Amino acid sequence: MADAVNLDDVLVLEERDPGGMLPAVEAFPRQCKEALRLGRELPSLPPADGLGRVAYLGMGGSAIGGDVLRILLEEATGLTMSVHRSYRLPVTLGADTLAVVASYSGNTEETISAFEDAVYLGCRVLVVSSDGELLKRARVSGLPYVTVPPGLQPRAALGYLSLAAAVVMERMGLLQGFVKVASDTVAHLEDKVEEWGRLSATSKNFAKQLAHRLAGKIPVVYGTESLLGVAAYRWKCQFNENAKTPSFCHVLPEMNHNEIVGWHGLDDLTRRVETIFLLEEDDDSRVAKRVEATAELLRDRVGGVTVIRVGGRTRTEKLFGAMCLGDFVSVYLALLNGVDPTPVESI
Repeated sequence: MADAVNLDDVLVLEERDPGGMLPAVEAFPRQCKEALRLGRELPSLPPADGLGRVAYLGMGGSAIGGDVLRILLEEATGLTMSVHRSYRLPVTLGADTLAVVASYSGNTEETISAFEDAVYLGCRVLVVSSDGELLKRARVSGLPYVTVPPGLQPRAALGYLSLAAAVVMERMGLLQGFVKVASDTVAHLEDKVEEWGRLSATSKNFAKQLAHRLAGKIPVVYGTESLLGVAAYRWKCQFNENAKTPSFCHVLPEMNHNEIVGWHGLDDLTRRVETIFLLEEDDDSRVAKRVEATAELLRDRVGGVTVIRVGGRTRTEKLFGAMCLGDFVSVYLALLNGVDPTPVESI
């Protein structure tokens, strides 16, 4: 049973996590720091003149890096940013487009196909990968590429798949000041790893406490529009892949206009659901008021409601901190559920 698992017993955690997903999550700050270095050391850059948009090409754990870049950098760059999870690209992309092509393995068939579309359409291309066919094609075509360290699951390489490209974009002159913000975020994440990591006792470790609350339940994660909507999607995917459990997500205020009605009269199902709301701690907007009202409305309809106010001095700290928390919770939930968080056999 889940309650019989002691999340404070380090030896038990190592035994139940043979693939080392928990250490990978704990190494996230170090990975982000390394990603910044890789972006700084890229010897050649795509040309920046005349760029009007950025298209991020990827799938699954590699694609979430594009969601992160879009939500953090679109306003700062003044460029239209889009994420493409498909074999094909729209023909509206072209010479005014920077195509960031990300596949951690380098062998994702949809991404390789989209890479060929980007080249055919005349996009400026930046490849981010650890190995595989994608890197081979980038080398043959003489295109700039960032080689990230191998050996991780794609979902555990989020720092590499987002921050390295952001540094390149800053070096291209598309934005200013993000590298400093990202460097400060590393220190923020180091504090959070100490707070939520395996050596932090359950009595003071919110990630472990929430995992216990979620054991045997279906997590449904709601984020506020834009920033924490990205975090909610990351949480959902991490519950799917790490904890091997169904999970779903949506954003407010949109869910107040459709999904909220679906929680009516489903007692047998809803008792197995824990709803998690992600909200910026200093948010007093109308959307924040909707979160509180929606959480209160659902308290008698679901198995549990958790409202998390996400802290941080910058939007980057808030987003990366929220995603890091979700990573920890999903791995602890996997260990409570008796599953190895690393393999994804269905994929």
